[in-house]
Amino acid sequence: MVHDEIESASRVVDLFYPDEGARNRMKKRRAALGDLSKSYIKDLELEKVADLICRQDQYKLIRLFEELCDEPEIIAYRQDVLEDFISIPKLAGTVKQIVNIMIENDRGNIYQLSEPDSFTTLSEALRAFDAYVECVEIMHGFYLEHSGEIKSEGVKRLFKYFEDGYADEDYNKMKKNLQELEEALKNRIRSVTVAINLNENLVPVSAGIIEYSAQKYMMKPSLFDRILYHGAKFPENTVENLHTKYRNADDLSADELLINTVDETLFKELDSFTQKLVKKLAKVMAQYQKLGVKDIFSIDHQLGFYIGAAALIDSVRAKGMGMCRPKVLPKEQRRAEMKGLYDLVYYHEAAVYNLRAKDNKKSVVDNDISFDEEAGFYILTGANNGGKTTFVRGIGICQVLAQAGFYVPARECTLSCVDFVYTHFPREEETGINTSRFTTEIKEFKSISETVTNHSLLLMNESIQSTTPVECVEIAAKLVRLFCMLGVRGIFATHLIDIAYRTAELNDDPALKTRIESIVVTVDEKGERQYKIRKALPDSNVYAGEIFEKFGIKEEDILRRAAEMKY
Repeated sequence: MVHDEIESASRVVDLFYPDEGARNRMKKRRAALGDLSKSYIKDLELEKVADLICRQDQYKLIRLFEELCDEPEIIAYRQDVLEDFISIPKLAGTVKQIVNIMIENDRGNIYQLSEPDSFTTLSEALRAFDAYVECVEIMHGFYLEHSGEIKSEGVKRLFKYFEDGYADEDYNKMKKNLQELEEALKNRIRSVTVAINLNENLVPVSAGIIEYSAQKYMMKPSLFDRILYHGAKFPENTVENLHTKYRNADDLSADELLINTVDETLFKELDSFTQKLVKKLAKVMAQYQKLGVKDIFSIDHQLGFYIGAAALIDSVRAKGMGMCRPKVLPKEQRRAEMKGLYDLVYYHEAAVYNLRAKDNKKSVVDNDISFDEEAGFYILTGANNGGKTTFVRGIGICQVLAQAGFYVPARECTLSCVDFVYTHFPREEETGINTSRFTTEIKEFKSISETVTNHSLLLMNESIQSTTPVECVEIAAKLVRLFCMLGVRGIFATHLIDIAYRTAELNDDPALKTRIESIVVTVDEKGERQYKIRKALPDSNVYAGEIFEKFGIKEEDILRRAAEMKY
């Protein structure tokens, strides 16, 4: 059974959605977006982000990213739950323990339990019911200690489910009957004396139980034993353990067969005793069924998301980087402000790199960016390998995580929901002058233009490179103008610096609903990358040299080759 689609009929509580209506709306939204979301999932490398949060259920978290929830109330519901998991350290471990126990109970088919035919099946049933009681008692004890700290509606509902069970009359009857059943099984019988009749060849011909006792059977010494031991204590371990009768691993199946046969036979032979136990067990089962115990699978992967998210946030903060709860605004406000923003994917790569090569550290530099009436679309230029791609990706990851109800990689963040995140990230092998590739790019942008709105976010990374430089600038400028006429917010990272010089000209167009701003990645006087973003026009001299370097022509290589030549 696929449990991530379990509907409300079997839900304990939902930690992602405040109600059934919200869940259904987001389900329809995810279906409507369909394959469109695969583009930003791939370009923003959100699989890696999901892996950082919860590796085990990565694909389920990806589905949450694909949903791109645009309702602030649902997002706040998730953020509140996450805050409880962050602020109450013991919450994650306690709830995870409960979920594991109840899932194991489900796998043990507690719901399909029938009348036991052996002491083994009776014991298994007792363990299953004991486990449920243990869950309720643990959750009740935790709630008594921490109820004042719980703030979120989702976590409150989870505890209410167990608190309702704890206060239920049927639960208390079940617990009482369960205790009586265990006491009866434990104290009434600990040993059985069996009589075996033999024929003249000492072959067993009949057997029967002659008595059972609440004490373990201890073999009494014979006259010969008393003489042999001269009054010393007679050895107690003379009754052979059935589980060790067969020593060879190949005989384990025979061992199990023997135990099961003896078990079932004794259960039937002790009918007058076992029927009382069966009746008590039937009472326990009836009361358990009255409780309407629901399937816990519905929150298992949700719980994994919150536990993983809280752990990641703690880890990132411990390394001095920001992870904050974003203030999420309705999409109609069309603005965003991110302070101390960085790319979570690059952060992880840098952390791994630093562990492997401590002498040659990669640094993670954060930046600020805002989208508002003053500037809603940015032309980002600068040195190659200066951090343009990571900055653009960081903006996208921040937006998607915020709308998933997660904390974002920034010190402070306020942003409006977007109806979609459009990305255009051509791969390295796709760049260069290529007529067919240019045609493909234009078709891709036409497709985007047919669905993009003034509530969308557009992220372009080195787009329009498949024709001559002059034509690239003209086409790219035209695209930026058209999207800004629609009121789209976004950023275009490019080495086409002439577009940045045309921002003032473009902004003079009264048809634009979004203003354009030029930003650059900085370098120092030696050309070393600083990875900081600032508002400015690009320095053409700096980038001419960078473009020259990009194609691999280095003066030292030329001098070396010239010295090797004969004239």
